[in-house]
Parts: sequence; structure tokens; C-alpha cells
Amino acid sequence: MANSPGRSETYMRNLFKRHPDMFLMSLASMEAKVSYIKRNLNRQIPKEKAFPLLLHYNYSQVIWPRCELLLAQGNKHFDLGDALSGSNEDFCKKFGVEQSALDAKMKSRKAKEEKDKLWVYVPAI
Repeated sequence: MANSPGRSETYMRNLFKRHPDMFLMSLASMEAKVSYIKRNLNRQIPKEKAFPLLLHYNYSQVIWPRCELLLAQGNKHFDLGDALSGSNEDFCKKFGVEQSALDAKMKSRKAKEEKDKLWVYVPAI
């Protein structure tokens, strides 16, 4: 992220100060999200205006089901910020997706906690 164009030291410092919870997520989860966005959606991460805040969304319950439904519709050039933000009902209305189809897609993958187990054992400072 730091090597991306437009991501200065100040940007990274402010990102960490404003969103420390994003850095408490599992490294594997972050890698899975970035890999999915790059490979399956064929997006250039540095050009996504909502990146890195997209990493806040749960992969198996938000990112994967919504993007897969849009790809199945033939919609490859959707705005990730619009697709991932908002409630499930808002997503279905905005993109013309059946609520039952979204629910079925979400149930097809087990929801996972996206925090490393290490953080459970670290006492508060």
C-alpha cells in the first residue's frame, strides 16, 4: 500500500490513526481480499478510489457474494464503493438483485472471523 502512487508517509500515518481496527485484521484475510479484487475482478488496486477502506468489509459475507452476483449479471465495471457499502437491501435495490439470491450466495460460504487469534491474548496496555 505504501508503494502505491498517491500514498505518502503522511497518508499512511493518517490511515493508521483513523482506522487502527483495519490493521488488527488477519493478514491472510487482507491478502485474500486484495487477491480477489486484483485477480477475479481484474481491478488495479491503486486506482480504486475506495481502497484501502474496502478492506473493512468482510470477505465471505460482503465482498465475495456481492461481487460474484454482479459478475454473474455481466456487470464487470461496477463501482466497488457503491457495491460494498450500504445494507443488503440497498445493494439489491441499487443493482437489481433478488434478496433471495444474495442470501443464498452468502450462505454458500461460511462466515469467518477476520481477526488473528493473537489479538485475543494481547492484554490491553
